[in-house]
Parts: sequence; C-alpha cells; structure tokens
Amino acid sequence: MKPFPKILRRAALLLAAVALLHSSASAGSSAASICGVEKYGEAAIRDYSQRLNDRLDRDKVNVAIIARAGRPRSELPRGISYTHVALCVFEPVRTPDGAVAYTYTVYNLYQGDQGRDDRSYLAQDFTYDFVAGVVEPDVAVCVPTDELQRRLLAVIRSPAYVALHNPDYNLLTNPWVDRYDNCVTHTLKLCMAAIYQTADRARIYDDIHAYFRPTHVRLGPLKTIGSAFITGLSRDDMDRSGLQTASYDSLKAFLEANGLVKESFTVSVN
Repeated sequence: MKPFPKILRRAALLLAAVALLHSSASAGSSAASICGVEKYGEAAIRDYSQRLNDRLDRDKVNVAIIARAGRPRSELPRGISYTHVALCVFEPVRTPDGAVAYTYTVYNLYQGDQGRDDRSYLAQDFTYDFVAGVVEPDVAVCVPTDELQRRLLAVIRSPAYVALHNPDYNLLTNPWVDRYDNCVTHTLKLCMAAIYQTADRARIYDDIHAYFRPTHVRLGPLKTIGSAFITGLSRDDMDRSGLQTASYDSLKAFLEANGLVKESFTVSVN
C-alpha cells in the first residue's frame, strides 16, 4: 500500500470543554484495579481530559485512535500495553442549554451488553469518560494522515460503522476470523473500511488476513484453558499457532508500515 497524499485541513473551530461522567468509564478496566478519579482524584482527571483535548486541538486533529490501560501493565500479556482502544472525533455537540459547541467525542466498543461478558455494544462519550478508566497514567494517541482521518470520518458517519460491529465479544479476538469482536478489532475493521473505501465485510477480513500482523498472546497455563478463568475469553476462533489478537501496538505498527500515521504520542496524567 502507498501512503495517501496530504490534504489541507479545515480551519480550527472553537473547542468547548464538555465532560460528563458515564458508568461506561470503567470499560476495559479491571474491577479489582483502582482507576480514574478514585486513583488520581477528580481535579486531576478533569485536567487530564482537558489537556488531551488541548493537545489534539493544537495539532488540528479531526480523528485519532486513542488507547488506555485499564489494568496494571504487570498483569497484561507481553505485547499488550493497553486494554481499550477507541476513535476520538472532533465534532459538534449540543450543550445542556441547547447551544452547539465543538469538542472531542469518543466512539467506543464496550464489553457487557445487557450485563453479559460475551456481548458488546457501541457507545459514544467524551474524553473525560475515557481517561476516567485509566489505571496506568498515560493515554496513547495515534493520529492518522489527514486523508485517512477524512476517510475514517466518512465511515463513522455511514451505516458501515454499526454494520461492521459484531456483538459477540471475545477478550482476545482473532482479527483474522469473522467470529468475535472487541474494541481493537472493531477499530481495525473501520480503518480497513476507510483505507479501501469499502463496507464489504468479506473483503475487509481478506485484507486484514493479507496485510495485518496480529499480536500473539501467551498466557499462564491456567489462563489458556479459556473463559472459565478469564471473563470474556473464548478459544473458539484461536489460530493453529495459538492465541492472537489485535492490540493498539499492532494496529499502530500496521498503519506506520504503510505510511498512514501523521504522528503518535502519549499524554500523561501528571
């Protein structure tokens, strides 16, 4: 694949600070881990979300891929640094008084539809909700090229955004197999839909299998047995070589290898 040509971004619009707390803030987090406001304090989390917004706005970002660690990294398998990945979009929102302001909203796939660990749902919230789920004190940001941002926004605004979601959830979804979904795999599918400008599910999976290198996951001997030991983990889509999944790092590596990343960085709590 060749990198997209650069295009001019429209002039920056006024950024309004909109921060609402939702119960979904802990998605991708361990129930046993202290995170967000409880760990860092309300003022720190609100300042954190505003600094993330300000950094994105300063760089005139329309669409970014963001990632957080909702579990201590000491508990994560090698090769996985973050547990939740989403798309951050600069767009108009309606304030409580009915006015329209521009800010960054976050498009998520969350585990736990109707209280079931094997089901997922799509939800939109704000950067405050995203950083309120951090255990480790950093959020990773991958900013696609301007053209890929434009194409991703077109996919988000199209029926493909919902149509590509599979509500059957697997913590370690095999991205080569159209059997389960999780937050990273859904984001990967949206990227493929944008890159190839297609909503054809079969073609998207063919392209993922052809071009995307998953993260191979090695768990402890008890954990590899399956969902009896890890909530939301299934082996039904496991590759012959073992467990493999899409991670933030493997998604970023794929985009970087194909010249589709404008910049990447992390924003820390303090």
